[in-house]
Amino acid sequence: MKKLIAIDGNNILYRAFFALPSMMTKSGTPTGAIYGFLSTLFKLVQDKPDYLLVAFDMHGPTFRHEQYDGYKAGRAETPGDLRSQIPLMKELLGKMGVRVIECPRFEADDILGTFSRIADEKGIFSLLVTGDRDALQLIGPNTHVLMPKKANETVEYDEALLFEQYGLSPERMPDLKGLMGDGSDNLPGIPGVGEKTARKLLEKYGSLENALSHAADEKGALQKKLIDGAESARMSYRLGLIDRHAPVSVSLEECAFVPSKMAEGAAMMQELELRSLLSRLPEGAKEKVSAPKEEKKIEHIRIGDEASLAAAAENMKASERLAFHMGDTLTLSSDGVKQYDIVLGATLLEPGLDETAVYEVLKPLFADAAIKKLVFDAKRHRHILAKFGISLEGVVFDGMLVDYLLHALHPALSLKTLAAERLGIQDGDAAALVRLYDSMMPELEEKGLLPLYRDMELPLERVLFDMEHIGFTLNSEVLREMSSVFKRRIDAIAEEIYALAGEPFNILSTKQLGVILYEKLGLPPWKKTKSGYSTDAESLEKIEDKHPIVKLIIEYRTLSKLCSTFLDGLLAVVRPESGKVHTSFNQNVTATGRISSTEPNLQNIPVRTELGREIRKAFVPSEGNVLVDADYSQIELRLLAHMSGDESMIRAFREGDDIHRRTASEVFGVPFDAVTSAQRSAAKAVNFGIVYGISDFGLARNLNITRKEAAHYIELYLMRYPGIHRYMKDSVEAGKRDGFVTTLMGRRRDLPELKSSNFNTRSFGERVAMNMPIQGTAADIIKLAMVRVHEALKQEGLKAKLILQIHDELIIDTPKEEAEKVAELLRSCMENVIELSVPLYADVKVGQSWFETK
Repeated sequence: MKKLIAIDGNNILYRAFFALPSMMTKSGTPTGAIYGFLSTLFKLVQDKPDYLLVAFDMHGPTFRHEQYDGYKAGRAETPGDLRSQIPLMKELLGKMGVRVIECPRFEADDILGTFSRIADEKGIFSLLVTGDRDALQLIGPNTHVLMPKKANETVEYDEALLFEQYGLSPERMPDLKGLMGDGSDNLPGIPGVGEKTARKLLEKYGSLENALSHAADEKGALQKKLIDGAESARMSYRLGLIDRHAPVSVSLEECAFVPSKMAEGAAMMQELELRSLLSRLPEGAKEKVSAPKEEKKIEHIRIGDEASLAAAAENMKASERLAFHMGDTLTLSSDGVKQYDIVLGATLLEPGLDETAVYEVLKPLFADAAIKKLVFDAKRHRHILAKFGISLEGVVFDGMLVDYLLHALHPALSLKTLAAERLGIQDGDAAALVRLYDSMMPELEEKGLLPLYRDMELPLERVLFDMEHIGFTLNSEVLREMSSVFKRRIDAIAEEIYALAGEPFNILSTKQLGVILYEKLGLPPWKKTKSGYSTDAESLEKIEDKHPIVKLIIEYRTLSKLCSTFLDGLLAVVRPESGKVHTSFNQNVTATGRISSTEPNLQNIPVRTELGREIRKAFVPSEGNVLVDADYSQIELRLLAHMSGDESMIRAFREGDDIHRRTASEVFGVPFDAVTSAQRSAAKAVNFGIVYGISDFGLARNLNITRKEAAHYIELYLMRYPGIHRYMKDSVEAGKRDGFVTTLMGRRRDLPELKSSNFNTRSFGERVAMNMPIQGTAADIIKLAMVRVHEALKQEGLKAKLILQIHDELIIDTPKEEAEKVAELLRSCMENVIELSVPLYADVKVGQSWFETK
């Protein structure tokens, strides 16, 4: 049976807009809703429909407004950032060959209803994609409704599922709306009759009209509601009916779906910086994306035998620069015009060369520092080459890092994406790297980013590779013992919870927990979501003192997460041959420049709870070694003092004061020695909050005080530290004027958010303008310190190795006899990496485990 997919464009765009974080191009064009819509569309077309259309509402009144002035009255105005994406979405769909349909005086669901009727008459199956419950009335043997739910989940309704969930057939769904009304459409229904009562009436009487005619059979208030609200119900019913005969001007045949046409939208997708979605274009379209626009014809030389390989290697020896990329095929190019393509290993289509033999021949080229290397993601290539005992030397261009510095908000995740965006070609190969080098390095210099790249990011890539390669030793026995203890405690807590609840249940189930807490035990719900009672951490903390079960549930959750994520999770990734974990450090993920880690995420190991800190006991030095750990003290506050030029804060740091006590003394007007612990805590919260652009609401929540008190604290703080107040205002003004802000070392963060018509997005942009220079400079400092420490250890001929960076902390695995020298070297490198108006201080400790160094 042929298939039609019909999408409610307004509805799916609206849902995508609110479901996803704000997204913008570098020029400030909002794209989040378009991204979400395309994600849904590409998933849908995997089923290869025969017909595809997207229906949109037209601006202006519909026939329903003509019948009822109050129709959709009071509905919030479409946010500006969403409204601007609608015409872009329509334009992009048009370029992709997807039929966009609008009909004056009719709505999108009328268009869906009309086409599903036409399809049904032709024996064609229809899948209607919308989050509007009105569409459920359209369900039939050949028509299903696909409704998005939370996250990436969808539910496909047929007649059976509709009856299971609502106890109604499709034709009775307008009756339900007539009785209960619809707040989003401002249809009154029968005042005081909700969904539960409406469904009972329909179960009892079968239809709206029958229920109204039996109003006298009901008693009390319901009888009066049915009698008084009869006409309101009938009007709501009429307006809730979808018109399946809308005067559409497009035939079903004109909605034929041709997958290959979707490639025509690739250029616009690239303009909108929707890079990651290009690879999701349907089969048949990918091949047509961005037809090559090479200025020069590239000569591809296929290497299929050892003699050809030897000749190619000999030719490349004389190269000043050598570009290479390891993908499905190893490609090398010395000039960007000639490219050697080497198939490694046998494939189904052709024989390939033995990998070991190939790399043995190419080893002198990779190891020759005099030949400048051009790559994308040098660290990944180092790991591949290391398997063959090859050291990669002479890297001068890492396209991934250069692109990250130029476009920190939307860095390219692959060479193919970068080549498509900057060169308009589909081939992510070695020859493309030569052209990218010629294009991107001048831009890097023009924007003042060359020193940051040359002195920090590029050498740091080698440091991170060494850290990943070395790894961190784990005492698995400590983890197993802790896991056993945790699990016994988890089981004991569960029994206590069951006893207090009066029954066993799934403690980690939000739904079951909500029933126990708020229905069975009658605790006051802090907040409710669309899916039911909220049982998140904040909600539980608000009712912790209401019943002893709540504290136990919080502990149960904490222990369960620690056990599954960190204890069992770490044991699963320990390499048996070395007893180490080898995390991956990500250099191009965060817009502030911070390094992140994955598989496992060692930066996520909890430090605020005693149990979380216990996990660090399992992280130990190599045999016979000790760990040397150094942590910057209050680096972001020190940077705030320096960058704001505030004299009071600079003086406090120079004199070595307890900065939070000094702040409390200044803000609350009390002698330094008379500051209370509560005052110091408040000052600490404001100090750190200011760095992140904290609001009175956020501070009030952190300190458990009123917003008025919190606002007063912030006002006092900014009065006492006028330099900081001035810095905050100047940063926002600079962001608006320049469109970006920079760190002390020149790292840029574009601020398209400041151009947004959405207040919340603009406010976020203002906070970023204030805090990115500080957070980004802190990230730059720790990165540069890592490079200096790595170089110093080598220059001193020490065996000690840098093995971990977490936030503002560095850890070195060192022989015991080197510990004292390494500790001093680490302190010196970290404290003298940059000259500021306030001293940098690194707290250095030595221990037999990560736990001992803290």
